Amino acid sequence: MLLTTVSLLLLSTLSAKAQTEEARDKSVYVEILGASNGIGINYDARFKHESPWGYRVGVGFGYAQSTWFFSSNQSTRVYSAPIEVNYLAGKKRSKFEVGLGVNLGLYNDHYSVNVYEPMPQAQSAYTIKKKSYTENNFDAFAFANVGYRHVSRKGFQFRVGVTSGLVLTKNRNTSREFLIAPYISFGKAF
Repeated sequence: MLLTTVSLLLLSTLSAKAQTEEARDKSVYVEILGASNGIGINYDARFKHESPWGYRVGVGFGYAQSTWFFSSNQSTRVYSAPIEVNYLAGKKRSKFEVGLGVNLGLYNDHYSVNVYEPMPQAQSAYTIKKKSYTENNFDAFAFANVGYRHVSRKGFQFRVGVTSGLVLTKNRNTSREFLIAPYISFGKAF
C-alpha cells in the first residue's frame, strides 16, 4: 500500500512538472532583421494562458550607409517599435507562427552631396563644395511574419522566418514601397 501511494505521488509530480515545462507563454528575444529594422529586443506573450493568440512589442535599431557615383553619401539611423498580433499553430515545442503588425519608426537621415559651382574667373572651371543635410522623419510600415518557432525544454527559444512589409507613410524618399526580409531570433521563454 505504501509503495503504491509513493508511486502515485511520484507520477503526479512528474506529470505536473511536464505540464509546467510546456506552459511557456511569455518570451524575451533578440531579433536580427525582420520587423526590427536591423536588430531589436522584443517581448512576446499569449493573450490568455496556453492560447495560440498573442502579441509582441519591442524596440529596434537599424543603420544603413551608401555611397553614390558622384561622391554623394547617405546614412540612415532608424529607431523603431514593432507591434504585432500573432498566432502559433502546432504541438508542444515546435510551432508555425504567423503575425500581422505595424512598425513605427523615427528615421534620422544624413545626406552629404558635392555641389559644383562655376568659378567666376574661368568659364569651364568649377569648385566643388560639400554640403550636408539632416532630416528626421516619422515613418511606419505594416508587416506580416511567417515562420517557425522552437522552444527547448529549458526555455531557449529560436525563431526563423520571413517578414514582408508595406510602407504606410510617404514622409521619406524611399526607393521601395514593398519589401521582404528574413529574420532570426534567439531568446528565453518562461
